[in-house]
Amino acid sequence: MRIEFYRTILCPRCLYVDRVLKKICARNPDLAVERIEITTNLSRAVEAGIRTVPTLRIGNDRLCGLFPGQRAIEAFINRHRQEEA
Repeated sequence: MRIEFYRTILCPRCLYVDRVLKKICARNPDLAVERIEITTNLSRAVEAGIRTVPTLRIGNDRLCGLFPGQRAIEAFINRHRQEEA
């Protein structure tokens, strides 16, 4: 499964989400995370409807918020895994 991760290198919340994603991907080798730096890919972020960082996107569904925790991230990924099955 492919996950788009919209972030900025200066955002501490983005760094936290990146660490969580690395842990999740270490346990689930079928996951692939594309890290998209919005400061250098602003037009792509706008086209995808991204308004805040950090934002995770699978298909057309997005998970964003001030501080998405590990449980919310795992639930978001698992929901999409169930939809694929």
